[in-house]
Amino acid sequence: MGAKVEVLEVVPLGGEDALLRAAAIDRPSLGDAGRAARDDWSLDVRGWALGAEAPVEGVEMSAGSRPIRRVPCDVARPDIAAQRPDLSGAGSSGFYATLSALDLPARFELRLDAVLQGGARSTIGLIRGTRAPLTTPYAPRLQPLMVTGPGRAGSTIFMQMLAGHPGIAVYPPFEDEPRVATYWLDVLRALARPESWMRQISPAGPLGEDWWLGRRDPAPRRLRSQPLQGWLAGQAVEDIAAFAQGRIDAVYARIEAEEGKSGSAYFAEKVRNDIVSDLLWELYPDAREVVLVRDPRDVLTSILAATRKRAARPLPADPAAWVGEEFTRRILIVLESWHRRRDRAHLVRYEDLMRRPQETLAGVAGYLGLEGGDGGVEEMIGSAGRRLPGMDEHRTSADSASSIGRWRRDLEPELVEACERAVAPALEAWGYEGESSPPPGAAPAGEPHSRTR
Repeated sequence: MGAKVEVLEVVPLGGEDALLRAAAIDRPSLGDAGRAARDDWSLDVRGWALGAEAPVEGVEMSAGSRPIRRVPCDVARPDIAAQRPDLSGAGSSGFYATLSALDLPARFELRLDAVLQGGARSTIGLIRGTRAPLTTPYAPRLQPLMVTGPGRAGSTIFMQMLAGHPGIAVYPPFEDEPRVATYWLDVLRALARPESWMRQISPAGPLGEDWWLGRRDPAPRRLRSQPLQGWLAGQAVEDIAAFAQGRIDAVYARIEAEEGKSGSAYFAEKVRNDIVSDLLWELYPDAREVVLVRDPRDVLTSILAATRKRAARPLPADPAAWVGEEFTRRILIVLESWHRRRDRAHLVRYEDLMRRPQETLAGVAGYLGLEGGDGGVEEMIGSAGRRLPGMDEHRTSADSASSIGRWRRDLEPELVEACERAVAPALEAWGYEGESSPPPGAAPAGEPHSRTR
């Protein structure tokens, strides 16, 4: 059996600086082979850190921009006190964590930041490595058709179109927005974290509320039985993954029956652009993904219009600043995801879907390996005309024609400029660069990938 996790490089960055007096990463240790391998889905991280002026309250571990775990920095380290008697407080400067590998991307760079009293931060070091794909022996009846994108890009009407195909199980959109696959993969990820499964053996407190998730401190360091710990971090995690796949199948079997279908090949669902979509690709090698994009300026216009219409939350106090931070992140995450998986995903632009639905949906059906003749496509197009509960509340424009290029009418010039500046790479990659949206029939810069089953 190959390694589940391999650490290829540990880069110490913590040393004497304005914030840190000293710091180090003790584990993982690469040893003589220049790498460290584990045959289970966990990663041990150990080290110590001392602040120069303020104490180190904790150590935050993150992959990319996503925080994974924060642990206190108060563990007894008599060895450091003995080695460095010049460092006051060295005897209680340690930190430790056992992380779940399922919270890490396939190729990861884990950053460790010391968080000092008062909020200042200093990077202790980086841990770089790889994680094997998560697989199970479960044979799913339905394959996932993931619909990813930035939101407000027409994904709900697209789901309504997919629901018209007899080979795709879809919960009716608009009134509710199911996240069955995301729910069960988040359950899997929660139970795969060592702070959760260790609680079976080391509860560390009263058995109340969500004690089994292991959120309270202190977290167990290691179990006395190494074989048991190895099984809980390895085979037991894969068993939970297979269970999650079974529950997804069971839920969509009921949805399929309620919609009067049988023998579907796919279940279609909106999925976040994060670790969940990566894990779905690993667990379902025959999965498919449609990346649905829209002119980001129209996405921004639709978000602001929906916020005004629903009045569920206030508009941004400084819209330009919000575009440069929150909105930009939303778009660029989709762009990064598309670049990373474009060899197996299929790109659909909202403008093409609305202006040339027959051709665009035929391309989707071909990518899925489903019957893509006029009948199947016509069923999908016809499905878009059905009136469903919640549809009027969701829409912010009268029809598809007025929804394309609406940013020219509705968006203030300074927001147009801020948006174009912030998301320029996405405008270029998806064929939206310049002062106007592409004319009907224009192809995006990158051709959609197409596969057959």
